[in-house]
Amino acid sequence: MPQVPGEISILRAASEHLAVILQLLSTQLREHHIEISDTRLESAVRGVIENPGRGLILVAFLDGRCAGVAYASFVWTLEHGGCSAWLEELYVAPGLRNAGIGTTLLRAVMDECKSFGCAALDVEIDADHENVRTLYERHDFVALSRRRMVRLLKDEQPLDSGTSSLLAADSR
Repeated sequence: MPQVPGEISILRAASEHLAVILQLLSTQLREHHIEISDTRLESAVRGVIENPGRGLILVAFLDGRCAGVAYASFVWTLEHGGCSAWLEELYVAPGLRNAGIGTTLLRAVMDECKSFGCAALDVEIDADHENVRTLYERHDFVALSRRRMVRLLKDEQPLDSGTSSLLAADSR
Protein backbone atom coordinates (compact mmCIF):
# COMPACT_ATOMS: atom_id res chain seq x y z
CA MET A 1 0.00 0.00 0.00
CA PRO A 2 1.54 3.35 -1.00
CA GLN A 3 2.19 5.79 1.82
CA VAL A 4 0.11 8.94 1.57
CA PRO A 5 1.38 11.90 3.55
CA GLY A 6 -1.15 13.73 5.64
CA GLU A 7 -4.45 12.93 7.26
CA ILE A 8 -7.62 11.83 5.50
CA SER A 9 -10.77 13.70 6.50
CA ILE A 10 -14.28 12.75 5.39
CA LEU A 11 -17.03 15.35 5.14
CA ARG A 12 -20.66 15.12 4.20
CA ALA A 13 -21.03 17.03 0.92
CA ALA A 14 -22.25 20.60 0.97
CA SER A 15 -22.81 23.14 -1.79
CA GLU A 16 -19.24 24.42 -1.50
CA HIS A 17 -17.98 20.95 -2.53
CA LEU A 18 -20.08 20.84 -5.71
CA ALA A 19 -17.28 21.59 -8.21
CA VAL A 20 -14.88 18.95 -6.88
CA ILE A 21 -17.65 16.37 -6.56
CA LEU A 22 -18.73 16.93 -10.16
CA GLN A 23 -15.15 16.70 -11.39
CA LEU A 24 -14.53 13.37 -9.61
CA LEU A 25 -17.91 11.84 -10.48
CA SER A 26 -17.62 12.91 -14.11
CA THR A 27 -14.26 11.15 -14.34
CA GLN A 28 -15.64 8.06 -12.57
CA LEU A 29 -18.67 7.80 -14.84
CA ARG A 30 -16.53 8.22 -17.98
CA GLU A 31 -14.23 5.43 -16.75
CA HIS A 32 -17.31 3.19 -16.57
CA HIS A 33 -18.61 4.35 -19.98
CA ILE A 34 -21.72 5.90 -18.41
CA GLU A 35 -23.01 8.79 -20.46
CA ILE A 36 -24.73 11.60 -18.60
CA SER A 37 -24.68 15.29 -19.37
CA ASP A 38 -22.91 17.66 -17.02
CA THR A 39 -26.23 19.43 -16.46
CA ARG A 40 -28.07 16.28 -15.43
CA LEU A 41 -25.22 15.11 -13.18
CA GLU A 42 -25.09 18.50 -11.46
CA SER A 43 -28.85 18.50 -11.00
CA ALA A 44 -28.75 15.02 -9.44
CA VAL A 45 -25.87 15.92 -7.11
CA ARG A 46 -27.62 19.13 -6.04
CA GLY A 47 -30.78 17.09 -5.41
CA VAL A 48 -28.95 14.93 -2.87
CA ILE A 49 -27.12 17.81 -1.20
CA GLU A 50 -30.36 19.79 -0.86
CA ASN A 51 -32.44 16.80 0.28
CA PRO A 52 -30.37 14.48 2.52
CA GLY A 53 -33.27 12.01 2.75
CA ARG A 54 -32.43 10.91 -0.79
CA GLY A 55 -28.95 9.72 0.06
CA LEU A 56 -25.54 10.88 1.07
CA ILE A 57 -22.45 12.12 -0.65
CA LEU A 58 -19.21 11.96 1.27
CA VAL A 59 -16.03 13.70 0.18
CA ALA A 60 -12.54 12.58 1.20
CA PHE A 61 -9.89 15.25 1.63
CA LEU A 62 -6.17 14.71 1.96
CA ASP A 63 -4.27 17.75 3.22
CA GLY A 64 -7.12 20.01 2.11
CA ARG A 65 -7.23 18.53 -1.41
CA CYS A 66 -10.21 16.51 -2.61
CA ALA A 67 -9.04 12.91 -2.97
CA GLY A 68 -12.27 10.93 -3.38
CA VAL A 69 -16.03 10.81 -3.28
CA ALA A 70 -18.74 8.31 -2.41
CA TYR A 71 -22.46 8.39 -3.10
CA ALA A 72 -25.11 6.13 -1.57
CA SER A 73 -28.80 6.53 -2.37
CA PHE A 74 -31.45 5.56 0.17
CA VAL A 75 -34.15 3.15 -0.94
CA TRP A 76 -37.05 1.32 0.70
CA THR A 77 -36.74 -2.37 -0.11
CA LEU A 78 -38.77 -5.46 0.64
CA GLU A 79 -35.65 -7.60 0.27
CA HIS A 80 -33.97 -5.94 3.25
CA GLY A 81 -37.17 -5.17 5.17
CA GLY A 82 -37.24 -1.40 4.79
CA CYS A 83 -34.63 1.30 4.47
CA SER A 84 -31.38 0.33 2.81
CA ALA A 85 -28.76 2.07 0.74
CA TRP A 86 -27.26 1.56 -2.69
CA LEU A 87 -23.60 2.53 -2.95
CA GLU A 88 -23.62 3.87 -6.48
CA GLU A 89 -20.19 5.46 -6.56
CA LEU A 90 -16.99 5.21 -4.61
CA TYR A 91 -14.15 6.92 -6.42
CA VAL A 92 -10.60 7.79 -5.43
CA ALA A 93 -8.38 9.95 -7.65
CA PRO A 94 -6.03 7.64 -9.60
CA GLY A 95 -2.76 8.90 -8.09
CA LEU A 96 -4.08 8.28 -4.58
CA ARG A 97 -5.50 4.77 -4.94
CA ASN A 98 -4.38 1.84 -2.78
CA ALA A 99 -3.47 4.16 0.07
CA GLY A 100 -6.45 3.64 2.39
CA ILE A 101 -8.68 6.46 1.12
CA GLY A 102 -11.23 4.07 -0.41
CA THR A 103 -11.33 2.02 2.79
CA THR A 104 -11.80 5.17 4.87
CA LEU A 105 -14.61 6.35 2.57
CA LEU A 106 -16.30 2.93 2.61
CA ARG A 107 -16.22 2.74 6.40
CA ALA A 108 -17.66 6.25 6.63
CA VAL A 109 -20.46 5.36 4.20
CA MET A 110 -21.31 2.22 6.21
CA ASP A 111 -21.36 4.21 9.47
CA GLU A 112 -23.54 6.97 7.99
CA CYS A 113 -25.96 4.43 6.48
CA LYS A 114 -26.25 2.61 9.81
CA SER A 115 -26.94 5.88 11.62
CA PHE A 116 -29.65 6.68 9.06
CA GLY A 117 -31.30 3.34 9.91
CA CYS A 118 -30.35 1.35 6.82
CA ALA A 119 -30.58 -2.42 7.14
CA ALA A 120 -28.16 -3.12 4.26
CA LEU A 121 -25.78 -1.54 1.81
CA ASP A 122 -25.83 -2.86 -1.75
CA VAL A 123 -23.12 -2.26 -4.35
CA GLU A 124 -22.35 -3.37 -7.88
CA ILE A 125 -18.91 -3.55 -9.42
CA ASP A 126 -17.64 -3.95 -12.94
CA ALA A 127 -16.41 -7.47 -13.67
CA ASP A 128 -12.97 -6.15 -14.63
CA HIS A 129 -12.41 -4.23 -11.37
CA GLU A 130 -10.89 -7.03 -9.29
CA ASN A 131 -9.12 -4.69 -6.86
CA VAL A 132 -12.38 -3.03 -5.81
CA ARG A 133 -14.08 -6.42 -5.39
CA THR A 134 -11.47 -7.36 -2.80
CA LEU A 135 -12.05 -4.05 -1.00
CA TYR A 136 -15.72 -4.89 -0.56
CA GLU A 137 -15.04 -8.51 0.40
CA ARG A 138 -12.64 -7.32 3.13
CA HIS A 139 -15.63 -5.43 4.55
CA ASP A 140 -17.95 -8.47 4.49
CA PHE A 141 -19.85 -7.75 1.28
CA VAL A 142 -20.96 -10.95 -0.44
CA ALA A 143 -21.56 -11.58 -4.13
CA LEU A 144 -25.13 -12.28 -5.22
CA SER A 145 -26.05 -14.55 -8.10
CA ARG A 146 -28.02 -11.84 -9.90
CA ARG A 147 -27.34 -9.59 -12.82
CA ARG A 148 -28.43 -5.97 -12.83
CA MET A 149 -30.44 -4.64 -15.76
CA VAL A 150 -31.81 -1.20 -16.53
CA ARG A 151 -34.31 0.48 -18.82
CA LEU A 152 -34.26 4.25 -19.08
CA LEU A 153 -37.74 5.71 -18.72
CA LYS A 154 -37.32 9.24 -19.98
CA ASP A 155 -35.24 11.49 -22.14
CA GLU A 156 -32.19 13.02 -20.56
CA GLN A 157 -33.37 16.26 -19.01
CA PRO A 158 -32.25 18.03 -15.86
CA LEU A 159 -34.20 17.02 -12.79
CA ASP A 160 -36.25 19.70 -11.14
CA SER A 161 -38.79 19.87 -8.36
CA GLY A 162 -41.67 19.24 -10.75
CA THR A 163 -40.13 16.28 -12.57
CA SER A 164 -41.75 13.48 -10.64
CA SER A 165 -44.43 13.05 -8.04
CA LEU A 166 -42.14 10.49 -6.38
CA LEU A 167 -39.36 13.03 -6.04
CA ALA A 168 -41.82 15.59 -4.73
CA ALA A 169 -43.16 13.10 -2.18
CA ASP A 170 -39.73 12.28 -0.74
CA SER A 171 -38.96 15.92 -0.05
CA ARG A 172 -41.83 16.33 2.40
